[in-house]
Amino acid sequence: MKIRKNLFYLSGGLYGQLGNVFGVKHKEGIFLVDAGNPESYNTIVENLNYWGIPETSVTHVLLTHGHDDHAGTSRAFQRLGAEIVVGRADAYMLRQGSFGVESPFQNHQMPICEPDVLIEEDTHMMIGGVEIEIYALPGHTDGSLVYQITSDTDKILFTGDMFSCDGEKGDQASVWWKGDMNYSSQKLGESFKRLWGMELSPTVILGGHGNPRIGVEAKSMIMAAYKDYLLNCR
Repeated sequence: MKIRKNLFYLSGGLYGQLGNVFGVKHKEGIFLVDAGNPESYNTIVENLNYWGIPETSVTHVLLTHGHDDHAGTSRAFQRLGAEIVVGRADAYMLRQGSFGVESPFQNHQMPICEPDVLIEEDTHMMIGGVEIEIYALPGHTDGSLVYQITSDTDKILFTGDMFSCDGEKGDQASVWWKGDMNYSSQKLGESFKRLWGMELSPTVILGGHGNPRIGVEAKSMIMAAYKDYLLNCR
């Protein structure tokens, strides 16, 4: 699905897969934000090819965190030449292909992958002329990242599993799964406080699950998500 001129929805619930995957075209190819579950590779490639984009043109995979439903095809795209970007604290999940032996969720498995770029603090990045602001916002996992990019006239916020937008009118926001051994309500609260204080004005919000929220009122989802945290996740 094409969301904006250079923004594509490539995999996720709409396609019967777990974990949203988005693509952003740039001067040198396309980068992915998240990589879906391991079984979503064919779905991603089919959608890329539908829009005339070869899978070999994926230059980077920007992971919001290391869970298998978001990092599952990282190794496949790395083999095609993509660089894998992840929060340093989540790199162990890619290296082990799981949440770790101490986690009871041993059904969460993915191909082992050595990430190329590790992020541990807020970082500015440029890929093919596209400006990317990376915010280190732990809580869902210790290495959770939120990305904001500027594309044409849009400011697009990729929130991963920090929160997702949903509801009949897309006006509901919820904090996602809390099953990671490193999930921290305290860190998540601090991250929401910081995100709220940034006073960002995204025109598109794309979560790791749920639906896109598009329009000038998209920024209200940050407040809705913060409220959901305060009411249900402290």
